[in-house]
Amino acid sequence: MEFLRFGSSIPGGYWGCCAVCIIQNFKYEPDAKASIELVSGDGGYPMTDNDGNQQFAGPTYRDIFQQRLRIGTFSNTDMPNHTFFAVLTEGQIGGKVGKAWLEILKESGFEFVRTVDNSVYTGDQIAKAFKHECSSHKNYIFALYRNIGRGLVEDPFTPPKAWTDLSDPYSGDMSPKNVFDVQKALWEKNGPTKLLTEAEVVAAGAPVILAGRRKEGAAPEEKSAREARESKTPKKAPASNPAFG
Repeated sequence: MEFLRFGSSIPGGYWGCCAVCIIQNFKYEPDAKASIELVSGDGGYPMTDNDGNQQFAGPTYRDIFQQRLRIGTFSNTDMPNHTFFAVLTEGQIGGKVGKAWLEILKESGFEFVRTVDNSVYTGDQIAKAFKHECSSHKNYIFALYRNIGRGLVEDPFTPPKAWTDLSDPYSGDMSPKNVFDVQKALWEKNGPTKLLTEAEVVAAGAPVILAGRRKEGAAPEEKSAREARESKTPKKAPASNPAFG
């Protein structure tokens, strides 16, 4: 089971990243034995109790799930105000394990959000018409919008006025057919995809930003800054192969 902090990076640096976690990989029996080491989502260092003992969630997947709902992904303290998105595939829901997790989700206060297709499998072609094909890779999204701690939001259901003041591309019609027609028109209006080379980024006067490298603990940064930093970092000698001395 995986809990992913929305928008997180190492080191963390995104606004709003502490508001939402994504849960996936519900493929084990809830009461099967398991544990997971608790580490800081920002720094990756192990979490310990007051006596310095390393801390774990467990000893079952159900326990891991319930504890993670309380503490999030970067601390071992309670987080009463938080949101979690849980994603299960159609195949999971059709089996015994998935159904057991559905029951736990509902008991834990999760709501059904929407069914989406796993687009990795269905490719990049646009349907010619509504109901052109039926998805065989459905994913079901559930959410827990927990709002019980200090600093709770009094009315979490009313959108900000800055949002409602904007024009509605759906004109208030959220029927599947109208949503399809509007989204298809927007897709065609905003396309096609145009990716740039580094030279084109420079020519446009934009900074060249390299992606974060989680394995190395590097945040997104300008290319010049990363090259300067890496030039000052001693290179590690490759490990010797015992077979060749």
